[in-house]
Amino acid sequence: MSLKDQPVFQTVLAPDAYPRTTSAAVRYVPIIKDDVVIGYLWAATTDDAAQYVPREQAGDAALDAAVAWTRRLRWAKANGVTPLRALQHWAGESEDSRAGKVPVEAPFELPSLGALVELASAG
Repeated sequence: MSLKDQPVFQTVLAPDAYPRTTSAAVRYVPIIKDDVVIGYLWAATTDDAAQYVPREQAGDAALDAAVAWTRRLRWAKANGVTPLRALQHWAGESEDSRAGKVPVEAPFELPSLGALVELASAG
């Protein structure tokens, strides 16, 4: 192999994760850090998918939180927590320096994941 060859990467271990897309409606909660909404944690109403969507206007804090939420959601999946239950699992806990916090409130609902992505990219 020479330095001109493209490296081949192989995933050795990756924890299970919920599917990251859905065609169903979504329930979501805001993720707050330093009193600013930095993103949204969502789950499909069919209870089979979940993910974090960073809010575009929140900048690096929103993107940094994505790493923490990916880890948290993988933990939830590994521990048998359903996606809809994961929305409220961290509600009311004190603010994490990386992930932010989930307020204690009922989840909101939108007709599609696309509508939530649009919300996250709105100013």
